[in-house]
Amino acid sequence: MDWLHNIPFGPRQLFRALAVGAIALVGSGTVEMGVAAIDLGPGATAPVRPFRLDQVSLGNGLLQEKRDRIKAFIRSYDERKFLVLFNNQAGRPNPKGVTPPGGWEDGGLLSGHWTGHYMTALSQAYVDQGEQVFKTKLDWMINELAACQEAITARMNGAAGTGDASWIPTHPGYLGALPEDTVLRLGPPRWAVYGSNLSTNSWAPWYTQHKIIRGLLDAYYNTNSSQALGIVEKMADWAYLALTIGDKNNPKYTGNLTRDDLNYMWDLYIAGEFGGANEVFPEIYQITGDAKHLQTAKAFDNRESLFGASVNDQDILVVTPDKIPGRRRPARLHANQHVPQFIGYLRVFEQGGGQDYFTAAKNFYGWVAPHRYFATGGVGGSYPGTDTNGELFQNRDNVANAMANTGAETCTAYNMLKLARNLFLHEHNATYMDNYERGLFNQISGSRADTSSTYDPQLTYFQQLTPGTPRDFGNTGTCCGGTGMESHTKYQETVYLRSADASTLWVNLYIPSTLTWAEKSFVVKQETTFPRGDTAKFTITGQGPLDIKLRVPAWIRKGYNVTVNGQAQTSVAQPGSYLTLSRTWKTGDVIEVSMPFSIRVERARDRPDTQALMWGPVVLQLVGKPGSANGGYFGLSLYQYLKRDGDYATAAVKQTGATAAGDPTFKTTNGSLTARPYYIGDSQAVSTYFRRIEPTVVFGTINAGVPNRKRNDALPNYDVPVTGVTSPGTDGPTFLDLVWDQAPFATHDAFVKAVTSTADAFVNAGVYSAKERDAIVAKAGQAEKELAPN
Repeated sequence: MDWLHNIPFGPRQLFRALAVGAIALVGSGTVEMGVAAIDLGPGATAPVRPFRLDQVSLGNGLLQEKRDRIKAFIRSYDERKFLVLFNNQAGRPNPKGVTPPGGWEDGGLLSGHWTGHYMTALSQAYVDQGEQVFKTKLDWMINELAACQEAITARMNGAAGTGDASWIPTHPGYLGALPEDTVLRLGPPRWAVYGSNLSTNSWAPWYTQHKIIRGLLDAYYNTNSSQALGIVEKMADWAYLALTIGDKNNPKYTGNLTRDDLNYMWDLYIAGEFGGANEVFPEIYQITGDAKHLQTAKAFDNRESLFGASVNDQDILVVTPDKIPGRRRPARLHANQHVPQFIGYLRVFEQGGGQDYFTAAKNFYGWVAPHRYFATGGVGGSYPGTDTNGELFQNRDNVANAMANTGAETCTAYNMLKLARNLFLHEHNATYMDNYERGLFNQISGSRADTSSTYDPQLTYFQQLTPGTPRDFGNTGTCCGGTGMESHTKYQETVYLRSADASTLWVNLYIPSTLTWAEKSFVVKQETTFPRGDTAKFTITGQGPLDIKLRVPAWIRKGYNVTVNGQAQTSVAQPGSYLTLSRTWKTGDVIEVSMPFSIRVERARDRPDTQALMWGPVVLQLVGKPGSANGGYFGLSLYQYLKRDGDYATAAVKQTGATAAGDPTFKTTNGSLTARPYYIGDSQAVSTYFRRIEPTVVFGTINAGVPNRKRNDALPNYDVPVTGVTSPGTDGPTFLDLVWDQAPFATHDAFVKAVTSTADAFVNAGVYSAKERDAIVAKAGQAEKELAPN
């Protein structure tokens, strides 16, 4: 089998070929490839599937700049620091003067997790451009971890080590930066809870196991490391024993773990957090064919309450204390503890686990987006009447009253993107990709500071939503510091997807990149400055029939125009869908897309006067610190500047310049406030949301003399009360909000018709009198010149 070490392709290609008999040995080891048909990893059995990272290269632009900054940190970081704690547990010596990374990777109960993140980042950084420095670091770490695993298992003969290694493992194959006991004690008979006592407490031990396995699996996928896979298989064998037999050497041991025992473990706050552990074991099952690994994945089912509730679409993420459904869960669930579980359920589904796993993931996603989504794609926060832990979910439809203090945790956005992407592979709803784009170009790209510093990763933990608050960067050793290293080294992973039968190419994101689809003999080069610009050009190399599906973003307001070789395409491009180009392509064919940006506002679901400015998919933040008026928010009056097209960029918020990097900058019409893209990463005080101040009905400079009243009948009613806030409340959308929601207006008559129908609805609801309606309609009719587009 020595030929395996010399094959010119990675494990995913190899397994795809072996599975269909499309690979053959010729002579004394020459490998011939046929048509590959089976994939490994996320989406391996889905109708739409990812390309490997090495098939898509990133071009110059915003995301390349962010990527290069994090790669500089990864390149400069001393990988030996990660092995210190592992060596301690293995009884192996460490280099003199080398210390652990710090942060949570400091010998405390979460130690080991950052090692996994770093390995994933190394393999992604290597496969991105083939820079050997990243593979050299990774190969060294894998070799050292293999030695640690072997040394720990060797102690099962009863020969305990000394110091930190003075313990004997219960099951073979364990690998960690902490003793095996820190994992086993989570279950019976001790049922350890979250805390910092190294002898008795627990802090997400299966989360750490997941990160280490994930890092090694990614090394296998991205660099063809058979040694990494060997470590993974042993860790998976150990995990199976730990979750079936359990803590058998404990004097109070009573027998194998039951389903009820597992439910009790996973219902526990933080200690029971297992990240996406259930995502890796179905992948290991697919690679090895050993069904016990799928059984291990199902052992992580959170069936105390959440799994069944999600299958039945019963949103229980936040409940009142008297209605807590599990034995150990808090009233508010931890967001990043639970989002990854549903990524794992999709992986179980993909490997034959059953339809309920897909249903659970789909329904859960629908609870979060849009019901708990901020404009940035972030999730979480505290609110009046609850604790101040911003890592927890907010109650359903609570946006305006959940953004104070901490803001949204970056890790949660990372996992929500993974969940959206994986759902799209099975159910090709463009909304998943609209949400993915929003999170990518705001919360994720905005999580890395625009500095060249390599002192630490310069990544965010929380991204503040409190008005006038700067962003904080750093995060060595934290969860967000780990996922951030991953996010910024895999920007290319979702730009393109393909149908399982290779008949269709999905173009999901507008990012400068080149796809090399060797199996189809196609190369697609995308040239764009998006999101700094609003056009894209695709040049085809190759020949043959192919359906190319272009995503038409939901934020489109001013048209989505496509040409092929200069010829306009007449198909209707519906925002929030895909436009299909079906033809036989040839080398030199060019697709050009124009999707003019506009500025619009997005209103908080529960308090519509709390709004964010949007430039295409990008949030525009207001620079500076507001005063105490308007609840501490900047207050803006903008309707007086709108024209019939409804584009705030026409007059209300104008682009006035650009940064040195090419990022657009804007000014409000009175010139008092500067707005800029959310993804800019510096320490300036900024506001994501503002308060809308529109006291009277106006059309340009024409004042109808009628108050701009609100309709509150469509406001959401919080399922869990917010102290001091009446629900559904009295801050509903105003008359002008509902009129301008219908923009653009092709003619002034169309505008007057919209004003009239909206005013009639307000009269019928008892909000306006007939006399007020008539005054409004009359003034609207007089405003034709005022509202004519420039």
